[in-house]
Amino acid sequence: MPRKVQNPPEFVPTDKCIAMDLKKMDTDSLNRMLLDRIQELERKGLVDHNFRQCYLLKEISSLTFFLDLIVVFLDDVHTVVRAMAKTLTQPVVNYDEMYSHHIKLKGSSSCIGACRIKDACFKIRHAIESNSKDGCLQVLNVVHNEYKSLHEQFDGVIKIERELVSRGTRQAS
Repeated sequence: MPRKVQNPPEFVPTDKCIAMDLKKMDTDSLNRMLLDRIQELERKGLVDHNFRQCYLLKEISSLTFFLDLIVVFLDDVHTVVRAMAKTLTQPVVNYDEMYSHHIKLKGSSSCIGACRIKDACFKIRHAIESNSKDGCLQVLNVVHNEYKSLHEQFDGVIKIERELVSRGTRQAS
């Protein structure tokens, strides 16, 4: 019997940026808040240095690059996790398909710096190579929980970044 992906434990935001009225804040304060948020995510081990590098790329790419990257990443992870879960509900698991999904997940999480999801990809790969449906389900549950936690953390980053983009502001120097 296939296991269901469980919901993560209750999340309590560590800062107030989601509840704040960011429109009332000056741009420098918003930039500081965003940089502090990125540093907090790094300190918690949710992201690595690649996340900060992605943030810095908006200076040479486009104003919306960082925001777009986060939104697309979250959507891609959601899609891949759903596809993996669907593959695992089949009577005979197609491990080549699972491997393909794993590569997408590993690539996107590595690029944006979502290190906990990237680390879980190594475990998924092991379960796939072992043809272990149960192992895949267990690790997929871990990935799902990490995704939900990261998504909640990224919500604050997205809110701040949307406000900065609406002002036409690039990152602080």
